[in-house]
Amino acid sequence: MKFRVAVAALVCASAIMTAAAQAAAEPLARINAFGLFETVRAGKAEKNERSALGELHAVVKHRLVRPGAEILGQLGNSFGVDLRFENLPGPWATVTVRTTHPPITNPATGKTTTVSEFEWIVPQGESVYFGHTFEAMWQIAEGDWKSQVIYRGRVLAEQSFKVVVPLN
Repeated sequence: MKFRVAVAALVCASAIMTAAAQAAAEPLARINAFGLFETVRAGKAEKNERSALGELHAVVKHRLVRPGAEILGQLGNSFGVDLRFENLPGPWATVTVRTTHPPITNPATGKTTTVSEFEWIVPQGESVYFGHTFEAMWQIAEGDWKSQVIYRGRVLAEQSFKVVVPLN
């Protein structure tokens, strides 16, 4: 009888510890892939004053073309990260996507920036893509780029890129 009580106590303690561990699990983002992507956009661009371009485009489809951190700075190239979120407090959460990059000056506004960021609502457990597409020559800045995904002030994922501009 004492043995059964001890086993039952162990099972209950284990269940309580597992539930506590799950409740205490920190949100995280796992990078599945990074590099050069093909992307398909949806809808109209959204205004965003905290980005060099001044707007955001939602990507509904993405496919990794070439993995790696070295990116050729050419018009039309899209690069970024594919990641998956885990341990969020609900099925959706708002994250901040921040990219630091060499100085970029938007000729339409005259604004120069080295940090672009935006908030985005992400689903838990599904693949999500965040990236950049060089749509105009002024957006191509050779050097080190770093993308971060931040949740409640904590960096969940980070990926560095080296943009290289060809000589012609």
